Amino acid sequence: MPHDGDDSTTANDGRVPVRARYEPTRAEPALKAWSDSRIAEPGPFRPRFMVYSGLGPPAMTAERLAVLQEVGAESFLLAADLPSQLGFDPDHELSHAQVGRAGVSCATLDDFATICSRLDLTAADSVGMLQNSLGHVALGMVHSVLSDRDARHVKLVMQNDPLKEFTARGTEIHSPAQALRIAADCVAFAIDEDMPGAALTVCSNHYDVAGAGPLLAVAFAFGNAIAYLDELAGRGYEPADVAGKLMFFLNERSDLFVEASVFRTARILWSEILRDRYGIPVAEQPVAKLMGYAHGLESADEPLVNIPRVTLSVLGSMLGGVDYLCATGYDEALRIPSADAAALAVRTMQVVAYEHGTLTTIDPLAGSAKLRDVDERVMRKIRLELDRLTEAGGPLEAIENGYIAARIDENRGARQEQLRTGERLMVGHGVFDATARAEWFAGKSSGEIDFAKVEREAVERITAHKRRRDTALVDRALKAVETAAAGTENLVPSSIEALRAGATSAEIVGATREGFER
Repeated sequence: MPHDGDDSTTANDGRVPVRARYEPTRAEPALKAWSDSRIAEPGPFRPRFMVYSGLGPPAMTAERLAVLQEVGAESFLLAADLPSQLGFDPDHELSHAQVGRAGVSCATLDDFATICSRLDLTAADSVGMLQNSLGHVALGMVHSVLSDRDARHVKLVMQNDPLKEFTARGTEIHSPAQALRIAADCVAFAIDEDMPGAALTVCSNHYDVAGAGPLLAVAFAFGNAIAYLDELAGRGYEPADVAGKLMFFLNERSDLFVEASVFRTARILWSEILRDRYGIPVAEQPVAKLMGYAHGLESADEPLVNIPRVTLSVLGSMLGGVDYLCATGYDEALRIPSADAAALAVRTMQVVAYEHGTLTTIDPLAGSAKLRDVDERVMRKIRLELDRLTEAGGPLEAIENGYIAARIDENRGARQEQLRTGERLMVGHGVFDATARAEWFAGKSSGEIDFAKVEREAVERITAHKRRRDTALVDRALKAVETAAAGTENLVPSSIEALRAGATSAEIVGATREGFER
């Protein structure tokens, strides 16, 4: 039924009135709370346009971020390269041939300051970094740069979610219990320092792409979120304060309506968890923040065809009510996205948000009989998987006893099997094949980087950095990190002091490990 009040618009060719809200007869409290919070905000009711980007050396990434901000990006999640994510400096032997390839090389506070140097932080909504297993280092870098540039108003979008690394991505460094402590330290620091935004983004996306499928993945992500929240509640933090520092990165790649349902359903289920497990009434809960990454069934063949795939995935995410949204570049299956593809991804989000009435109405699919049925099926399956995870001992024990890995293995390959049998169709692969005209859909993207030069310059940069710093000062700062790790002190403050003294990520990770082993 229409919402009372004159909130309609006729901004369409037919001059048809469209309202900001249409409420179904039986609205879920969590969805109503979310809808109320959005209606109270100045519009438009859309996600922040986020970019997940990082390539080559810090200066190259700084240039890319400046270009993307110029075309309208508002939220910046930095992709660190594999050595940085694993706690290796670029001069380590295991970093060879990986420096700057799958993200930006970032080993020092100076590197991160360079990465952010061309961002207009007065216009940025949020900044963060993906360094799941060394969140105390990554948060230390972000906090230091925001403080130095008097930009403490900029929100966090940190992806410090180490528990899923053990079974979904493989960049774990410490034990599951130690990883849990680091993640909790980051959230605790953000609460203590009153830093706005998400100090920890809990991810289902990586479980999904590892083979779990989106619904099992949401259950595992919620299990991890409960583990983080329990740890912090055990330290004396209010569950509502902790929940306010979390964001969820969810995923469904192949059906627009199921994608919308996953986001809507997640709001309801998380609200139930906060109410039933932690005793927070719905009206007093922080509204859950959700992030999406709009992929499709993107392919390295006919990359231009990925553009409509990504567009529809953007639409599904927005219909689900995400708060932050990235869109993949059409050439991401081929390489680190080129600048034109990354800029087009931002434009794609803008077109879907501002044209064709997608977000004129909050929760535009409310009341759909089809979506209600899909929602109920999605909820039932996620609840079942959460119960199974609990029976398996919870996230930490389920990592150790192999339950999570086994469940992922059981589901892996479902998409490929559906494509093989024809149950699922993919244009250009089994239907509408046009290999003779493949060049029509190849695009003009070019994103090649001289990675040998990137690595050579990164090694020179870290060597010069180590040569000019005060070694005694660094040693004292690293000893403080080790002492903090050996006890119960929060790791973030000592990590910040070590970064400011000139310590590298690898050295802070090493000191953390030494402390854990004492």
